[in-house]
Amino acid sequence: MKKLIFTLLLTVATPALADMETANKAHDEENYRLAFGEYLNEAKAGNTEAMVMVGLYYADGLHVMKSDEKANEWMLKAAELGDPIAQRNIGIGYKFGLGNLTKDEEKAFIWFEQAAKQNELDSQFELASAYHYGIGTKTNLDQARLWYMKAADAGDSRAQYNLASMYASGDGVAQDDTVANMWLQKAAEQNNHEALFTMGLINHNGEQKAKDLNAAADYFERAFIEGKAEAAAYMAEYAYLGSGRDKDPVDALMWIMLGTEISSTMPGGQLTPQTLERLQQNRAYLEDELSDAEVNEAQERFNAFMKDHLQ
Repeated sequence: MKKLIFTLLLTVATPALADMETANKAHDEENYRLAFGEYLNEAKAGNTEAMVMVGLYYADGLHVMKSDEKANEWMLKAAELGDPIAQRNIGIGYKFGLGNLTKDEEKAFIWFEQAAKQNELDSQFELASAYHYGIGTKTNLDQARLWYMKAADAGDSRAQYNLASMYASGDGVAQDDTVANMWLQKAAEQNNHEALFTMGLINHNGEQKAKDLNAAADYFERAFIEGKAEAAAYMAEYAYLGSGRDKDPVDALMWIMLGTEISSTMPGGQLTPQTLERLQQNRAYLEDELSDAEVNEAQERFNAFMKDHLQ
């Protein structure tokens, strides 16, 4: 899918220092030799933002030979000096065991907590998740809700979706469909793939209101584009039966192709083994039922959908 499980996100404020301005401009222009030299000079002078950039250059092998050891060395220096982006990145490194760091969820928790207290948005979500699921710390649903709320109020769609789930199920909070729906809508408005898929299910099943398969189809299509592979199964069913979409077996085959050939890299976005097996069986059935021209048409629609939405 077009989404990745993990990406080191970097928001670099433009410092007043001319050397950092030069470095950032060179980086944006992909003049990595000049940029690295300027970042390294600033990093040696104690600029933590420059340290982060030097760390990322070593992590990605930009202009310099890739070195996980040097990448984490510079990132850790910046983190210890209080840079929240570096703290977040070191936390992610320990959470997944990236580079030369050994997976250590307790160390990850410590770094996320430090960055979260400096209003680093991703770390606020990571800290909330750690409290929610007991990752690197003891489960604490009050703290989970508190940190989800901070991140959600700042616009994090993952936190908004998780808050919606907590209120919908009464997980550590008083069950409240109104609050749950509010946060779910906010997450869906930001194209969160889980929120879109959940909105599709609500409309598909007639939960809380009358069934609306047209609305469900719209949500499922958006959910698939944003990384929820499971949504392709519903779109294929709708196209084959003429529910929520015009009856079109060629389109049904296109959706089955999408579901079986495109692997989601979003956490929770992947097909279940049962759905994959069912789609593969349905694909074999449709390819046998349709003419060669119709199968070719489905392939052409697949290619067009990929070009328009996923490439």
